[in-house]
Amino acid sequence: MFSWHAIPFVRLLVPFILGIFISLYCPVGFVLPIVLLFFSLALYLLYTSSRSSNHLFREQKYVGVLITMVMLCLGYLRTHGYDEQAQPKHFTTFSKSKFLEIVVDDGVTEKNKFYRCYAKVIGVVDSNRKAMSAQGSLLFYLKKGQGIIKPAIGSHFWVNSKYIAVKPPSNPEEFDYKRYLSFHNISYQLFADSSSHRISKIYTLSIFQYANKWRNHVLKIIKTNIQSAKEAGVAEALLMGYKDDLDPDITSAFMRTGTLHVLAVSGMHAGIIYLVLALFTAPLRKFKGGKLLQVIILLLGIWFYAFMTGLSSSVLRASIMFSFISIGKLLRYQVNIYNNIYASAFLLLAYNPKFIVDIGFQLSYLAVLGIVFIQPLIQNWYKPRFWIDKYLWGLISVSLAAQLLTFPIGIFYFHQFPNYFILSNLLIIPITSLILIGLIILIVLSFIPSIAIIFGSIILYLLQFSNWLVTQIDRLPYSYVGGLYIDTMQMLAIYLIIILILMFHINRYKWVLLYLPLIVILFYSNILYEKYIHDSQRIIVVHHIKSHNVYSFIDGTTVYLFSDSVFLNNEAGIKFFLEPFYWKQGITGIKKCNLKNSVKASPVFYDKNVGFQFYDRFLTIDKILKDNVHKNGILIVNRYHKGLVANMTIPPKLSKYGASISFFDKRNFERDYFKKFATSYKSAEHFILLSF
Repeated sequence: MFSWHAIPFVRLLVPFILGIFISLYCPVGFVLPIVLLFFSLALYLLYTSSRSSNHLFREQKYVGVLITMVMLCLGYLRTHGYDEQAQPKHFTTFSKSKFLEIVVDDGVTEKNKFYRCYAKVIGVVDSNRKAMSAQGSLLFYLKKGQGIIKPAIGSHFWVNSKYIAVKPPSNPEEFDYKRYLSFHNISYQLFADSSSHRISKIYTLSIFQYANKWRNHVLKIIKTNIQSAKEAGVAEALLMGYKDDLDPDITSAFMRTGTLHVLAVSGMHAGIIYLVLALFTAPLRKFKGGKLLQVIILLLGIWFYAFMTGLSSSVLRASIMFSFISIGKLLRYQVNIYNNIYASAFLLLAYNPKFIVDIGFQLSYLAVLGIVFIQPLIQNWYKPRFWIDKYLWGLISVSLAAQLLTFPIGIFYFHQFPNYFILSNLLIIPITSLILIGLIILIVLSFIPSIAIIFGSIILYLLQFSNWLVTQIDRLPYSYVGGLYIDTMQMLAIYLIIILILMFHINRYKWVLLYLPLIVILFYSNILYEKYIHDSQRIIVVHHIKSHNVYSFIDGTTVYLFSDSVFLNNEAGIKFFLEPFYWKQGITGIKKCNLKNSVKASPVFYDKNVGFQFYDRFLTIDKILKDNVHKNGILIVNRYHKGLVANMTIPPKLSKYGASISFFDKRNFERDYFKKFATSYKSAEHFILLSF
């Protein structure tokens, strides 16, 4: 029988996570949470000190409410305290700083012209050469040049404090790198070259520095013994979660076949390490104290593997989660496996509450919960008689269970679904498991050249075969469904439907039969309503793409894309900059039009000497028709060297605002003019979006 007492950590974790989300998306300051926290603690102490134990047992529901309130406040305050910009000594509070002292905090990525890394600010120097301690994180770019060496973790730099804010997305629905960095406490970036920085003689030592050195050593071993850049990149990702050398085409193939998880160090990798070590240490259990010794060796092995991979967040997550699970199992304590999972999540979120918005964190825990909770239910659907079908059914049930809890969030983030995920996992997981074991042996025996060469050759053939398999599955007809788009509420609705189905399947709750059809009807009603909106939409978008003029005219589910021939033939650019927005708007057809030629394709007319007409709206370019704008004209866009939308010429009727106004500064102009001709209007730093 189910009991909340068996999984106490979930009762702590849920309100703690709720407090994190409130702090991230609905902040209310820190005074109110502190007051609520002390008030709840005071009531809790009052209950425990003034009530007998028997009476207290009958009042547990009130104590539970108080504990929930305490954890919610703690989650909020921990997130607020984790925000470095809220600290009084953040480097942005020193307005007169001239130099920043920074220390490289994470692995360095090498780009074409720059070295890029995360860095911690530890001090500032003002114009009077007064040094003060400071704190905060930023993204550091060091331009390559003569005499410039690649930064190392722990190295210190003095840099001119000309940091700039990380820019938001330049186009609607484009990947929000600013938001991604903000979850790592980074909102600013700093560029330096040979003339604006100086290397300090100070060097900070840390466990992460040693881990990074060991990771570089392992990378060198892999590259030396696997003589193929494409396969070596897969080996690095498979063993260590290192993705800088991955081939983009291979990455896409793994993603579309539903096997991308094998390239991200996760519980599966830690589990393989555990099984290999458990196999070799099994004889120890026959001796006195051998059971405890085996546990110690297993945990040391798991954490040495984490150290070998550079102690990245994904590796730490997998190691902590698996350590909690393995300790309870190996020592044969009556510990609920769910409680171990929730305890590991609670520990990680207490350390870094912003892990909750990390895609890897979400996918890892959803997959583990699916395997632990749903896989036994699926396993019972079929009773295999032979070892081969038992093995295959085990892999199928694991894949189904993990996919069931991860596909909604996968569609939400990646907008696609792998149709052949069962087939690909059946073929790829056994091979990648062998490759992982082979890579571990290669690293351990790399000091013996002859053995390293043999294992390197075997691993190379296995990698080539696995890459070939993934590519062939990806090429199968209808291998994946792309262009899927769901919003947050739709994703949550799908999870609610899954939970209700599981509740009915397990406990046969009759009330589920009432609510489940209602939620399904509401879900599909929302989808039909969105389709109705998409069929009747008319949207003009002026995109911001470097070196190109790009315009989208959306009519229903068709978009007329205007640009130069170079961009129109750049499928990767269209995929990155435009496709996510097109998916959101339900676009099913793209018609490409070259700006070099005049176009007459109803409902869009384009004259390269005048501009655009989209139904009864006009968009003119480069100050054309400046003195005689049609009453329904939207704007005249003036371009300058960076390609940004900077100014507009306004119709004579609105001359009270001046002959030319700044688009981003005159909000009253937007209200009085733009909203006159549009039902909805949105602007960002670099693009204009207008629907009517």
